[in-house]
Amino acid sequence: MLRTAAACAAFLFLSAHPIATQQDRGQRYPNIAGEVVFENDRVVVQRFVVQPGQWEGVHSHPGNQLYVHIKGGEWTVRDGAKRETSISPDGEVGWMNAVPLSQDHESGNTGKTPIDFLWITLKN
Repeated sequence: MLRTAAACAAFLFLSAHPIATQQDRGQRYPNIAGEVVFENDRVVVQRFVVQPGQWEGVHSHPGNQLYVHIKGGEWTVRDGAKRETSISPDGEVGWMNAVPLSQDHESGNTGKTPIDFLWITLKN
């Protein structure tokens, strides 16, 4: 959890200096509603909970995103016909580059417990 807190603190520190912004580039899923927990001119922080058996739906990623698994679990990621299942541990932090909608990308909770995570999206 210390690593998670440090990553979030670094993003929030970097976001303290105002810059010119474009429109909100937070994460959007067709099947899952999230909540904005923090936003300023540099970042938007969103929280999502994916229930067992629930899929996000086909979506894109704007890129420049940090994810933090508050409560991890078993994910299955589908990109077109390719599927990959993995376990995301609690506190896992990672980076997401842009993923176009044409990649036919979606993820689902194939485990037995809810997965709770944050997306920290940098704005340009």
